[in-house]
Amino acid sequence: MRPRVVVLVLGFTLALAFVQPCRAVDDLASQERLGGRIGYIETNDGVYTYYGPGWDVTLFFNERIYSRLFLEIDVGAIYLGDVLDPELDDDITGYDDIESEMRMFYFSVGALYGFPLGSSGYTLATGLAVGVYSVSMAFKTEFVADDLSDQYFGGNASLGIVRRVGTSWSIEATGVVHYFDSGTTEDDLFWRFTNRTAEDPVLLGVALGVVIDLR
Repeated sequence: MRPRVVVLVLGFTLALAFVQPCRAVDDLASQERLGGRIGYIETNDGVYTYYGPGWDVTLFFNERIYSRLFLEIDVGAIYLGDVLDPELDDDITGYDDIESEMRMFYFSVGALYGFPLGSSGYTLATGLAVGVYSVSMAFKTEFVADDLSDQYFGGNASLGIVRRVGTSWSIEATGVVHYFDSGTTEDDLFWRFTNRTAEDPVLLGVALGVVIDLR
């Protein structure tokens, strides 16, 4: 297990050790919830080869539909950082010593459902959503900076543990899978900047989050 994943898991475990149990995604939850998550993203194939792992920051909003079923809207950003092969972006752009980094932004809408785990005080929360992923390459040379982006249809699925820590506050640990449908043509930004090795990527994440009940 990578060191950053270990830190996230240990942090959540220590936080739960000092709170009183109370379920958070059930009939006792408020009508509306607002939260945020920050976590680690594991990549594979060409994305891992040319960028390695990254970080994910997500803001989300929940609206109760019925009982323990909620609508969830996510707005997130995945940061993968500088390309690991310094010759790749030079060859593609035609500029020497250019600096480039990959970022992904996404907007998704889906459903979240909570399963209270008996009388333990924990809730198992599972979600499924569809959305749009925007892959952006930021370029910088000594004299100029620029950004290019392509948009892709995709979605994500999540599974997490939630526990209330106050009247209106909860904390959570969540695992998530991101997927989007990329192209394999020369004008496809994602395909070119993974050196034609990555197609329809699957990104695996683990994150810690905080949620506040609005009303």
